[in-house]
This record gives sequence, structure tokens and C-alpha cells, in this order.
Amino acid sequence: MANEYGMPPVLQESLQIKSLLGLSLEELMNIRIDAPLASLTKTSQRLTPAAITTITKQQIENSGARSLNELLEIYVPNLQMMRHHWEISHLGLRGILNDREEKYLLLVNGRVMNEHTHYGVISERDLSMLGDIRHIDIVRGSGSAIHGAGAVSMVISIETESGLSFEGTEMIARAGVIDEFYGIELKHGKKLTEDSGYFIYLGLDKYVGADQHDAPYVLGTSYTDFWGNTVAGQQAYTQYSINRDGAAWRDKPRIKLHTEYTHGSLSLWMRYTRGGQQYVTDPSSTARWPYGWLDDWAVDTYPNYESFEQPGSGYQQLTLLSEYKQHISDIFSIDYTLSYDLTDYERADFSSELDNWTLNHREDELLAKVTAHWQLNDKHHIAMGVAWSHEWFGKNNLGFPDDSQAVLSPWVQPPYSGDSPEWSTNTYSLLAEHQWQFSADWTLFYGGRIDKNDNTELLYSPRAAFIYTPNDKDTWKLMYSESVRMTFAEERQWTFEQTGEKSDPEELKSLELRYEAQHDSALFWAVSTYYQDLDLISWDSGEYGVDFDAGTRSIGNLTQTGIELELAYHTEQTQITFSHAYHKLLDFNLSPDTNTALTAEPYGYGNQLAVWSSHISKLTGSYHLSPRWQLDGSARIYWGFDGAQAFSDYNNAQNTPYNRDPENDDPYGASIFVNLGIQHQLNDRLKLRLDAYNVLGWVDKTYNKRLFGFNSYGDYRAHAPALAATLRWQF
Repeated sequence: MANEYGMPPVLQESLQIKSLLGLSLEELMNIRIDAPLASLTKTSQRLTPAAITTITKQQIENSGARSLNELLEIYVPNLQMMRHHWEISHLGLRGILNDREEKYLLLVNGRVMNEHTHYGVISERDLSMLGDIRHIDIVRGSGSAIHGAGAVSMVISIETESGLSFEGTEMIARAGVIDEFYGIELKHGKKLTEDSGYFIYLGLDKYVGADQHDAPYVLGTSYTDFWGNTVAGQQAYTQYSINRDGAAWRDKPRIKLHTEYTHGSLSLWMRYTRGGQQYVTDPSSTARWPYGWLDDWAVDTYPNYESFEQPGSGYQQLTLLSEYKQHISDIFSIDYTLSYDLTDYERADFSSELDNWTLNHREDELLAKVTAHWQLNDKHHIAMGVAWSHEWFGKNNLGFPDDSQAVLSPWVQPPYSGDSPEWSTNTYSLLAEHQWQFSADWTLFYGGRIDKNDNTELLYSPRAAFIYTPNDKDTWKLMYSESVRMTFAEERQWTFEQTGEKSDPEELKSLELRYEAQHDSALFWAVSTYYQDLDLISWDSGEYGVDFDAGTRSIGNLTQTGIELELAYHTEQTQITFSHAYHKLLDFNLSPDTNTALTAEPYGYGNQLAVWSSHISKLTGSYHLSPRWQLDGSARIYWGFDGAQAFSDYNNAQNTPYNRDPENDDPYGASIFVNLGIQHQLNDRLKLRLDAYNVLGWVDKTYNKRLFGFNSYGDYRAHAPALAATLRWQF
């Protein structure tokens, strides 16, 4: 339910109702909108019990975004992206950001696309092809009560086009320079009858990326590597050749294929994606043990660092889904879903010739779900559902067909050393929600979900929300939820095999108060404040140089709070969005005999997260100069990383050989990413767009720096200022 200018949900609803003036007041008041993202029961957008950001098809086009990561960072308040030396870049929300993408869910047409073995959300995020997307909704906050284990920090829901929403044929051709890429997208949709149609989409890109000159990698200080060479810090890294920033995994073309057929209550779709990225290894890759990874074997195996391959991760994913909505009566309906998903993941660190540094695996999932909706009357609406998932792990990998299955490097225990076994698990789920409008001004949502995996005990995710609407302009929402996350399948299976015990989940308790104001048809603003209590499962670095007891485990409890302000102004000619978020770590109680790189607060250094900017501001604007000309722009400002600097100070006190120079505070200052765009409608069928990315980098590249998280080296890599052109042709 989004208009072409990408208005906030409440503003969208206001304008949509204006087009229904032929209905009586009573009919208008009883309108309900299907809102399955944040509730099981049907409700109006205004009453949705969550803070939701909607990114429309038009906003995607106006952003010029070259990936889902970039798109989300532009529009979603209090969302942050951070680099990582050992995986592709990570997304976080409201201070919850980890070394793997396991604390949120990514959905396509309601289907969870997360990889469950080792990584989390690996697919979709890196692809530059976004033309199949109709809109994206992001629940800012926990969502396990609706979508299941893993929805701790947020839920990202992609809705694709269908034959009922897109008719005709369109080609999109894109090319970028400096940050070099080439892409083409073809889509065709046809409406066969009033309630049936089909949609076909194919997208391909070749992402070459940006070189060291335009996207410099900068170390925090100088140090001597294993081979006796001096690696210079506080300047662009030139000692050895490194990969191009953003380069595709294996330098292969990336693919997205989506087909869908709708016939009345039946929907069938298939989706295939292949992608991945390379990333820069960290200084420990060239330092001698115990501070680095290399020992004497490196001299004989690799007499020169140039023979090392740069690390990267790749994936391919195939999803098949059928859905049927059975309308039994005006007050009762049942939804049926049956789906199959295959995810293939591979990763290489240093050299794929060494089994020690190659990780690869495949997982398959069969999913069945049934949800019933019952509207007793105008005041009571009930939804209940059951789901079953069967997953197979350890099957032959499709990306490395000649390699044995190594779920994790044998250098890191647990779980498996060398070959991985094959195993399977079942997950059973029960979910329910009751929506009760107990007065003209008050609505109550309450319910929850129970999940049970073979290797866990019962997992509970309750939720309750009070919605107060004293008039037609103001909305108050008080929301409490508890979310859970199962550990990865490799860890659950290892724990069960070694100890016979079932794995404990990660648990989040969250309380949020939100106010929304719709004071005219053009202006919408909102304020949210939240409190989170998280029993955290994360990477424990162990005692390097002592016993190397590293692994993922429960490391403690953190409490944190924050506030978010957002504003949207939309007219026929001008569209503006603005947000500012402040986040504060309250306490971090570290478990005994564990370590963390998320904050140095337990060690007595600072009182903020090391992987988070306490203040984040975002601004987007679109201005129609004329019916054929449009200007667009966006700015993302991270105001500083005090927590990362505090962790670096702590690391310096440990006296490792590649510490940050204590006088070098440059890595922890503000990062500012500014994009500008202009588009021209050449004729009724042809549109040309030009975009400039990270433009402040042409003044000073340090404006565009992006810190590497989960270490303490003070190193970063700047995003390249770049240009791109997009041609859209409808025929």
C-alpha cells in the first residue's frame, strides 16, 4: 500500500482514504489492510504495532542505490553498516550488530531467506539489481512473535512485482565508473484476467569495484610483517596488492532470476540468486604468531605474500514457493504455504589451496505453514498458525564440488574439524494473536509464538502492544516483546553430539514507546524511545597466543536504550525525509572466562559500543523541477565512534605489534556519505538517470571512511567517489 513518492505508511493511508470518498463513514472506519509483516491479524496501517519504514519502488529509483545494503542505509533510521575483515559487510539496528548476520530476518514475499548453518542473511544484500522489487518494509525492532526465531533486531521484508502490479516490458541498463560495474535487468508482466497474471524478471551484473587509489585501505599504525617488511600505517595501504573494493566473489557475474504466477487465491513463484563479495584481510594475516595467524610453515608455503588470495564469500540460493488463500466466509479464511529452499555458501581466506582456509557448505529446507484468520466482529480479530520446517545440512556443496565439506575451519573449534557430517533437524512452530479494539480509542494486540527445534528446548516469543488514537491525527504505541534466536545449526549439532545437551537460545526483552503525528496530508513525524535487555550470543575471541579457545557462545548480558526522531514531508513537487537517532549502552556484564570485541566497557575503557556510532543522521530529498526533470540527494552521517576508539585504547594497553598510534584519532571521527542524482524523462518510454556517489570523497577521502568492526586496529577503507548512469526503457 505505497504511493509512487514513497510516503510513510500513515501518510499513505491518509491519501488512500481520500480516494474512497464515495464510501460511508462507517465503511471507511471498518477498512482493514493486510499487514502481515508486524501482525498476524489484519489491521490498518495506523494501528500496526511496530515502528515500520517503507521503501517504495519510486524511492528505490530515486536513491540510485547499487545494492540492498546501500538502499537500507539511506532510508532506515538508526540502521548502520560496518565492514568486516572476515565476512561481507554487516547491518545492524539500534545497536544490535554482530560479526555474522544472524540477529535479523530477511524475507522475500513473506518467505524467510536466512542461511541457518553458519552465516545468516547472506543472499540479496550485495546485488545491484533492484528492479524486481515493488516495495520493502522494515520492522525496526524485534519480530520473533510473528516471523520466528532470529528476528531479534529487525525484519526486512521484500515484496516483488507480480503480473497484477506490473504490466508491460521494461529494460534497465546501468553502468558505473571509478566504482566500476555493469548491469542489465529485463522484466515482463502481464495481467491475464482481473485476478490472474504472470511476472518474469532477469537481472545480471558484473561488479568490478574500485581500486586502491580511489578506495584506499588505511591501517591504524605501522608494523613489521612476518617476512620482515614494514607495512606503513595512517596512509593508503601499498605494501601488497589488495582486492578492488566491492568486487564480486570470484569476479563472476551475479544473477537474479524471479518468476511468478498468480491465479485468484493461488500464487506460485521461483527465485534464484547468485552473488557474493571480496573483502580485505586484516593485519593479523601478515603478523607472526601469537599476534597473527602465520607460523614457520608460511615461509615454505608462501615465500611472498603476493601469492595469497584475497578473502571473500559467495552464495547461490534457489527458492520455490506455493501459497493458497482459502476464503471460507466473510469472517474466516485460511492461508496455506509450501516452500523449498536451497542455499549454497562458500568462503575462502588467504588461499583456496589450503583446506584450513576454505569453508563451504549447503543446506536444504522444506517448509509448510497454515494460518487461519477469524474476525469475530468489529472488535475482535484472531489469527492462529502452525509451521513445520525440515532442514538437511552437510550435503555436497555446489560451489566447490571437488572439495570436502568443511563447515568451519579446523583452526577454530567448535564445531567441526575437516569434513562435516550430514544431519537433519525439524522445527515445529505454533503462533497466535488476538487484536481487541476494546474502545473507540484503544486497541490491544497480544499473542506470541512457540518454536521447538530438535536441538533446543521450547522457545517462547510473547508480545503485547497498546495502541491509543485519541483523534484522527495522533497515535501512541506502547509495545513490549521478547524475541529469541537459535544458535547456528553447526553449533547446535556440535553441542548435542559432544554433550548430549540442547543449545540455549539468545534472548531479547524489548520495550518501546512510539508517538506518530499526521497533522496534514503533507507532513508526518514520529518519535520512538526504546529499552533493550539482551542475553548475548556472539564471537568469543579467546586468549590469542595462550590457548586460542575461540568460538561463538554466550558472552554476557547487555542493556541499552535510544531515541529516534523521523520526519517526512511530501507534496507533488517535493519529497523530504529526515531522521536522527541516539543510542546509549547502559551496561555490559561479561560472562566469566569470555572475551568480546563489541565494547571495551567491561575492561574499563569507555561506555559505548565499539561497533556503533552513538549519533546517526539521515536526510533524503527529491525535487521535481518540471514534469520531465527531477533532482535527488541523500546524506548519511555517522557523527563519531567513541566506543571504537575506547576499544582501540584498550587494545593498545595489551601491547600487540600492530596497535593504533595513540595520537591517531582520525579513524574515529565522523563519516559522511553524500549521493546526488538527476533524472530526465526523455519521452513516455525512455528515462535517463545520472548519479554521483560519496561526492565528498573528491574533497577528502576520509569523509567516506568505513571502519572495520570486531577488531581494534584503527583501520578503515574509504568508499570511492563514483559516477553511474541508468537507462530505463519501457516497451
